[in-house]
Amino acid sequence: MTRDADIVVVGAGITGASTARALAQAGRGVLLVEQFEPGHDRGSSHGTSRIFRLSYPDQHFVRLAQGALQTWRELEAECGEQLIVPTGALDFGPVALENARAMAASGVRHELLTDAQVRSRWPISADPGEPILFHPDAGVILAGRAWEVLIAGAVDAGAALIEDVRVTGIAEERGAVRVTTSGEDIVARACVVAAGAWGRGLLDGAGVELSVIPTRETVTYFDLPGALELPPIIDDAVPDPEEHGLRRPGLINYALAAPGRGLKAGLHHAGPPTDPDDVGEVDEAVVRWVSTWAARRYPGLDAEPIASETCIYTNTADESFVLERHGRIVVASVCSGHGFKFAPFFGRTLAGLARDASG
Repeated sequence: MTRDADIVVVGAGITGASTARALAQAGRGVLLVEQFEPGHDRGSSHGTSRIFRLSYPDQHFVRLAQGALQTWRELEAECGEQLIVPTGALDFGPVALENARAMAASGVRHELLTDAQVRSRWPISADPGEPILFHPDAGVILAGRAWEVLIAGAVDAGAALIEDVRVTGIAEERGAVRVTTSGEDIVARACVVAAGAWGRGLLDGAGVELSVIPTRETVTYFDLPGALELPPIIDDAVPDPEEHGLRRPGLINYALAAPGRGLKAGLHHAGPPTDPDDVGEVDEAVVRWVSTWAARRYPGLDAEPIASETCIYTNTADESFVLERHGRIVVASVCSGHGFKFAPFFGRTLAGLARDASG
C-alpha cells in the first residue's frame, strides 16, 4: 500500500519534533514517523534535563547558542511555561579561559571567579588557582518537558505522528521521495532524516553519505537535594584512561540537575562505538570515575550512585552539525553530545531546507 504526503520527517527525537513543528506551523502537511514509542530511551533525546550554555571556545558556537536562546524564549512564551531554569553555569580548568575569550568577543555576560568566590556562592568545591568561569545566561533545560511541548506543538498545528513504524528505506524518485516503512510506502515531496544514530544507514541506501560514528555513553545519577538550585558544571580535568580502566579518556566531565532524579553526571565522549540497535550496557569504569569526580566537586554528595543508564551520541569528526539538502532529502544530524540546546533554532533551519526541497 502506498500513501501520499507533503513532507515526511523521520525520527521524533528533539530535532525531528522541532522540525515537524516548524513545518506544520508554516502550513505544510507533515508526517512524523517514529520507529519506537515517542519519548523512548533508545536514542539521544530522553532524560529530564540538558545543559543550556553559551560557553564555547569557538565564537561560531557561541553565536549559535545566542540565537538558540532567543528561540527557547519564544517557545516559552508560546507555551506559557519555563523550559530553561536560569541557574547560570560554571566551567573549570583551562577551557574556562578559552571560553571566556570567545564569550567576550561575542558580547556574552561572564565573569572569572576565584575558588573562594565559588565556595561562598554554592556548595561546590574549587581548587586554589584553577581558572573558573561563570556565565549567568546558562541554565538547565527541562528536556523531557521541552520535547513534549515541541511534539504537542507539531500535532496541534496539524502534523500526524506515526508511532512504532520503522523506516527501512529512502529513495529519491522523479519529483518525489519514496519512504519505505515496516507498514507501507510513503511518497512525499520531501523527506527530512532526523533519525540520530540510525540516520547513517538510512542515508547510505539513498546514496547520501553521512560521516558520523555512534557511541554509547554512560550517564550516572546521584542523590543531591537542591540540585536544581546549582549551576551545571563543565570540568576539563579528565582521567588517565589506563589508570582508571577506561576505554576512552573522554573530553570533559559534566554535571547538572536532573529533576525528579537528583544530580546527573558523566564523562563526555568516553563511550565506545556502538550499533544503535544493540541493547545499551553501562560502563562501570565510567561510573566509578564519575562517582569520584562528582564527590570531589560536590562536598554534600552521596557518592554512591542511585542509577546509571546509557544514551547515544552521533558524532561528527569535529563535533559540528550536519544540516544539508540533497535534492529532496534533508539531512539533520544535530548531536555529537551537545546538540539538544539548539533544537528549536535548527528546527526552523531544517524546515526551511525541507520547504525548498519540496519544490
